[in-house]
Amino acid sequence: MNRENSQSVIKNLQAISATFAKDTAERQTRRELDPADFEQLAEAGFLLTGVPAEQGGLWRGIAESVRDYTTMVRTLAHGDPCVALVATMHPAVMVYFLGCEQVNDAPQAWLAQRQSVIELARNHWWGTVTSEPGSGGDMLKTKTAAKKSADGIDTSYTISGNKHFGSGSGHADYMITTARRKGAEGPDLFYLKIKDEPWDGSTGCTLASAWDGIGMTATQSHAFRFENFPATKTITSELLGKVSPITAVIGNLLFAAVAMGIADNALSFAKDKLKGKLQNMRAYERIEWNRCRNEIWLAQQAFEGAVRAAEASGVSAGQAAIRCKITVSELLESALTKMSIVVGGASFAKGMPLAQWNQDVRALGFLRPPLPFAHDLIFDMDTDDI
Repeated sequence: MNRENSQSVIKNLQAISATFAKDTAERQTRRELDPADFEQLAEAGFLLTGVPAEQGGLWRGIAESVRDYTTMVRTLAHGDPCVALVATMHPAVMVYFLGCEQVNDAPQAWLAQRQSVIELARNHWWGTVTSEPGSGGDMLKTKTAAKKSADGIDTSYTISGNKHFGSGSGHADYMITTARRKGAEGPDLFYLKIKDEPWDGSTGCTLASAWDGIGMTATQSHAFRFENFPATKTITSELLGKVSPITAVIGNLLFAAVAMGIADNALSFAKDKLKGKLQNMRAYERIEWNRCRNEIWLAQQAFEGAVRAAEASGVSAGQAAIRCKITVSELLESALTKMSIVVGGASFAKGMPLAQWNQDVRALGFLRPPLPFAHDLIFDMDTDDI
């Protein structure tokens, strides 16, 4: 597949997103995902973001795919940010398997397993339930234990531990997670076949707490307790170190793209509300409006700069991608707060979308890597002399 195929999917998503946007008020009251939304995305070709171009999919490597992929999720955010964020998890997870340029020396057994995962991605949604309480977003700090199953299959394990922020729980067919084998130096990556599993603990999966966030309210980002739950070992700690730089580029930019899509919505909404009122603004309102517009402009420059860096240098753009996520997160949270002040008290009415968009944008600071961990990563990456 060439870029025309990605552009065709983008056009499909634009039409779907426009339909979603007509129901913004109702969608912002939702606490659950609607399976019909994701059926539309699958029919539009979005699942092919998890399949290489040479196998009929959309992935053509970081440099050639990053702009199309970020455009897709930014477009979806125009219609429904919650659907966009959950959909984003599919390509963000699949790049662990798609980034074969980093694992050319991988064992043949893993390459065969990788191919089986890609085949699943054609028709099944993938997500992640990797975060753990107390880990600060660092999946290498997992305390979840992995135990070899008794069935004799080399990749067959069970896991036991606490996980949270499982965005798309109940929707995703498969989810990745990390766990540590006894005696292993680092954690391995596993995947769970989790769709339609009961959450009552009868099969080892217990709902610890349902997602009740004030931002991204309908993402079903639940917390779970796993106890001897079946898991498939897929990427060893050694391989994980090779593919993680790819996910650092794509994942950070996809998450930032969702926030940029929300900002697009908010700016359009505010301009409409302020039409004919700009000349009568108080001095403070004028200043805050200018600052708001400046911050959104700066966020767009940071985002575009990071996308261009990924197009130019591929996996080497990891630092730019993380800086982009941090910058976009901080700027847009500030910008939408100022926007709310200028639009006025009505912006916080439940019938108005701006208050919810404000909280949805804030969620970017909590997505992996969350801001404290993201700043640590940047500090460690920055080798320039002060």
